[in-house]
Amino acid sequence: MRRWIISLFLVLLAGLAVYGWLYRHQVATITRSIRQAVQPPPSVRFAVVGDNHGVNPVYRQIISDIRVQPYAFLLNLADTSERGETAEFRAVKELEAALPFPVYHTVGSHDIKTDPARGSFIQAFGHDRWYAVDVNQVRLIILDNADRKVGFPAAELDWLERDLAAHADRVNLIAYHRPFGLPLAGVLGDDETPASRLTNARLTDIIRRFRVSEIFTAHLHTYLPYTLAGVPAVVSGGGGDPAQFVLGGPTNNYFHYLDVAVSGPTVTIRPVRVTLDTATPAE
Repeated sequence: MRRWIISLFLVLLAGLAVYGWLYRHQVATITRSIRQAVQPPPSVRFAVVGDNHGVNPVYRQIISDIRVQPYAFLLNLADTSERGETAEFRAVKELEAALPFPVYHTVGSHDIKTDPARGSFIQAFGHDRWYAVDVNQVRLIILDNADRKVGFPAAELDWLERDLAAHADRVNLIAYHRPFGLPLAGVLGDDETPASRLTNARLTDIIRRFRVSEIFTAHLHTYLPYTLAGVPAVVSGGGGDPAQFVLGGPTNNYFHYLDVAVSGPTVTIRPVRVTLDTATPAE
């Protein structure tokens, strides 16, 4: 009888030990899941530049400055070249090869002067005309509205609508070269045609219906924050080509790149003024 009681007691102890292990394991699993759920997504930091128009001293300085920064990528908003010639693309690509992170290019109006079909551009940089890249919680969406006689092709906007619908949980950032809907555009004029205005209207309707956190554009050789359909947007065309006449000409040059940080859903943009020997935060 005593032996039976001892055996039963040992079995109960073993059962309690197994139960205790299972309980601790379950608690640890639940705790780990909670921590993962409440932990914010990692921040993403990247640089943005536009309108370098080939290799020039300012763009060389920008590449030199950003190569030592902990950026995930460089976004080049075009015009990457002056005339869209293969040799120009090759020279820019060789310069950008010094960077320890990838470069994503939009296509601009100057980039299609020699080859309107974009074949030279695509071959040089390996990008499609429109595409998307995921970096942690960020989804970078590259669009093509380089041709003012066309604007955004219908197939491109169809793709954009599907892509935004499928990635509503992402921090969606849209980039294209030619901005529209800028302040004072009605007074100063714009770079649109009747055909492109129709496509601009459809793009505006799309971004109203889906989650977009920021829009990046260039084309004007300056820095200009604005909004489009309630979405924060920015013109960044400080890659080295002089300011256009409508902006006051070369005496109003504002060479710069953007330092962009995405933390959770928040996008923070800091313009960095560039001189030929240093880069300092703009005031």
